[in-house]
Amino acid sequence: MFQATPPVIASGGSSLLTWCPVAGLTYRVSPGPGIVTGGSLGVSPTVTTVYTLTASNALGVVTNFATVIVNPCGFASVSNWDATLTFSYALAPSAPGFSFSISRQASVTFHLTRSGSDPLFIFNGSATGAVSINDREDDSSSGTLITSTTIGSGPPVPLLSTFVMGINCTSNLYNFAAIVAVDAIDTETSEGQSSSSPRTAIAGQVAILPRPLPLAVSTISGSAIVPVLGSFTIPTTDYYAPNDFLANDMWINGVITDATAGTASVSWSFTPTP
Repeated sequence: MFQATPPVIASGGSSLLTWCPVAGLTYRVSPGPGIVTGGSLGVSPTVTTVYTLTASNALGVVTNFATVIVNPCGFASVSNWDATLTFSYALAPSAPGFSFSISRQASVTFHLTRSGSDPLFIFNGSATGAVSINDREDDSSSGTLITSTTIGSGPPVPLLSTFVMGINCTSNLYNFAAIVAVDAIDTETSEGQSSSSPRTAIAGQVAILPRPLPLAVSTISGSAIVPVLGSFTIPTTDYYAPNDFLANDMWINGVITDATAGTASVSWSFTPTP
């Protein structure tokens, strides 16, 4: 096996080419010193380079390749992004004494500005777009039916709708986390009496763990079907959390667990801007 460790370096860095030498074979590395002995060679290329290891004897020649990527993160020069995030989640579980209908959608664009410094850049900013939440809980566990709803649609609420994206130019990875909120009306109805009040409701939280950056500066996009987690879970994966009152009641009242909460559809697209 012929490999470079690490395979990605910053300008001025170094990588170690390694292989398993076999007695009786002559080894040659190019570009580089030509014939080499031992099983390793340190290199410090100034540009992305494909190295060739040729092993030969009287019986023939075998060739292997290893690549060292230099300064792959052209994103270090990007100061602003338009980050579009969409998600959708719906669930209608029931259990003795409880019935739920949860529906969340969002298609929002965050205008992000860079902070931090090389190699880790953080981007955050304000949001525009459309968000909706339409939740209902019917609770008859006490013997009296209480119906609660949270209904709202409109643009994301400023300040409470947040997006943080990280660009790591050492590991050549990106990740992000977002919270999207919308103005809504809470209504509770019991025994023919109703009361309503306005409130800012969380339509959802999304987190996507580190993913590889493209080698060239371009729009970053992706999509995923992610697990849905309750607000008390410490996540270790990509996830969506509905994390508003009525949705949280599904976990609190034991109607669902993380294993039965289903999945959410998430997609994203980040476009560098001047």
